[in-house]
Amino acid sequence: MKIAIPARGKNLDAQVSDKPGTASHLLVVDMLSKELQWFEGSGKSGPGAGLLFITMAVNENCDAFLTGWLSPVSERQLKARGITVVTGMTGKVAQALEEFERAYASGSPAVPKESFGRSPLSNIKALIKACRQALTQIGSMLPVIAGVVFLIGILTTFIPQRILSDFFSGNTLYGIFKSALAGSLFTGNPANSYIIGKELLDQGLGIGVVTALICAWVMVGIVQLPAESAALGKRFAIVRNFLCFILSMVIALIMAGGM
Repeated sequence: MKIAIPARGKNLDAQVSDKPGTASHLLVVDMLSKELQWFEGSGKSGPGAGLLFITMAVNENCDAFLTGWLSPVSERQLKARGITVVTGMTGKVAQALEEFERAYASGSPAVPKESFGRSPLSNIKALIKACRQALTQIGSMLPVIAGVVFLIGILTTFIPQRILSDFFSGNTLYGIFKSALAGSLFTGNPANSYIIGKELLDQGLGIGVVTALICAWVMVGIVQLPAESAALGKRFAIVRNFLCFILSMVIALIMAGGM
């Protein structure tokens, strides 16, 4: 039996990640031979990193996936491939493996994940840990936001407004389509999109094209399509990205019509 665990390190003393998107490594442990393999992530946190680790677990033919939390969609996809999903795991990887082995390796029916409940003291510790992780993530985002502001300042200085206006041609359907297409080619996060959207509006671009660009940038991920297809299924990934692309244009048209 092979167990996959997203973790914040590459050994058994590493902490189990609260969710795959915040892990730095995926540990794969063979419960029979006790062989340990580790796979390094992309170095970036977020949904893309989580999909990458889920894809790795599928490719390694793992039998179980242990983590702190997992989205319902990802959980259903893993279970559809015969992979047991156990959430609510905290502490070190070695401790999580021992807990899993006690509950699952005896050959008895799968224990419901609710049975992995913690004592009130453990819940308080988990809350404190979550707050610390949130503060760490906020601190790591500040340099990124500063870099985005700096980059926008350079672009608005050296790229004439006429070029931006010509490419994003008003709030027409064609202009909104081009904006949504441009946003789909990249992957962003909402925090940076607020800054970028404001700067583009200050440059005189219409609310429709800016809305299409930002919505597609956040919701559609062409660069992540291979990983999403491997983890969640090709059909699901294509349909989701297509619907999000259409939805970004619909939202943009509503915004343009309401202004």
